Amino acid sequence: MALKLSQQRPLHIQGYPDPSRTVAANLEDLRHFLIHVEPHRDRWASFSLLFPSSVMKKVKKCLASPAPGLQSLSLCMANVGLATDDAFTMEAAEPMEETDRSLNILGGEAGNLQRLSLNNIPCLWDPSPFTEIAELSLTNGIEIRFTDLITFFRRCSNLHTLRLVNTKFADGAAHVVEETVSLPGLTELVLVELIERTGLGLLWLSLDAPACSKLQVNLRPSEEIAEHPALPSRAAPTVQKALGSNDKSFLRFQCNIDTNTQSAIWRSQDVDRPGQGEPRASFDIAFRGLGNGLAGFVCDFVRGVRERVGDVGGIVVNVAESFSGAFDQPLGVELEDLVPSLFPRSFRGLNVVEIRADVVHDHLRLLLEMMVPPEPQVWWLDALRTIRLSAIPKDELDVIPHETIQYPLKDFIRHISKHHYGIVLGLDEPKPPGNRSLSVVLQGVFDMSTRMNRALKDGKKVWGVTMKRADVFLADGEVQEKATEEEVQEADEEADVYASK
Repeated sequence: MALKLSQQRPLHIQGYPDPSRTVAANLEDLRHFLIHVEPHRDRWASFSLLFPSSVMKKVKKCLASPAPGLQSLSLCMANVGLATDDAFTMEAAEPMEETDRSLNILGGEAGNLQRLSLNNIPCLWDPSPFTEIAELSLTNGIEIRFTDLITFFRRCSNLHTLRLVNTKFADGAAHVVEETVSLPGLTELVLVELIERTGLGLLWLSLDAPACSKLQVNLRPSEEIAEHPALPSRAAPTVQKALGSNDKSFLRFQCNIDTNTQSAIWRSQDVDRPGQGEPRASFDIAFRGLGNGLAGFVCDFVRGVRERVGDVGGIVVNVAESFSGAFDQPLGVELEDLVPSLFPRSFRGLNVVEIRADVVHDHLRLLLEMMVPPEPQVWWLDALRTIRLSAIPKDELDVIPHETIQYPLKDFIRHISKHHYGIVLGLDEPKPPGNRSLSVVLQGVFDMSTRMNRALKDGKKVWGVTMKRADVFLADGEVQEKATEEEVQEADEEADVYASK
């Protein structure tokens, strides 16, 4: 009835399961749905469908002929790979014959198609006819020949959004092409390898997108990618755009003890303290891997990007709980494999203005060794203005850190102060040269000496370091105080001032 009432108007078609109905009822509805909409393909303007594998053949048949007015097509198969809807998760997937692996869309005639999204469809697709497309998203299981994709990109003139997530190359021939593929109109690029290494890193090295203002890259880098000299150049244009209107970027290092992997994420947005306002240029560059050299590789990459874009502000480094020692050591895994291989020299040339860490009280030796080099005359953190420490609650500890990494907070602050200000032992209160002030912001429950507690309450300095609080503290091991909202806001604002100097 709705199709008849629409007369000759363009049709915007959406087919999704009804969660209140059974799987069998949804399947029957979907079959009738396809039968009724197919004869009206000349009026299709957009087509979005979520379906189970058991009707894959019917979906292919419905979409195999041209639809000249179709501008947007979105297909998602729900019960293969990553399930996306509970209504189909119990439906057993029918095995696909080898002859069914190819996906023929619109009879190979692009018509007016501008946006195409294929999600969770284990088929081989040839993009060649669709060179006028503006937005392309291939995620979770779709296969494509690398050579076909490169040829497709060379012929694309309108492409401005490209998303490839867990995309597989059918010929297994991903490589860095000799002649870089130019995509001058591309403004948004997403390349993600979450499950396995598929070659998207090699594809990234083959692309040149100087206008890209929104970049999301999440890769498992191979040695070939990690050592390629052009890698920083691929990120530089976007980084320059994103940081041109900002004074900080955020570099996070994290150990994943469940899978014994490490990750490092460099982004323009602070996910711990998200900002407000209109969307702007941004980047989110993540690398994941097994070797404990990952952290060094990421620092080299960031340093290489900064060398190409110039001075665009400071970097906030967040090591989370990776240097706390507060994790249970998995069987057969060495301790050094669980700690990102960050050393003081890793920060050379990075202009680090703030370091954040989740710590266990009085177990700060690992964090100290990450920041302070063994040579007393060397200090790579001249730009450092803020150290933000968050206490890990004792009731959240799976295992108490080993006694070998015990190091009191007061000794940590004194040692950092000595290296930051370049003072000699015996000089108790250094005078900061110029704007080279250093503050420590504490969040959570810390046991502190009377002197440190007074400095925290009165806004004074200990060993030349300004103490600030952001939440709740246990002073002198007895008195518990809670900062007011005004004090919390003031501490954060002052920390930001220090970080921006």
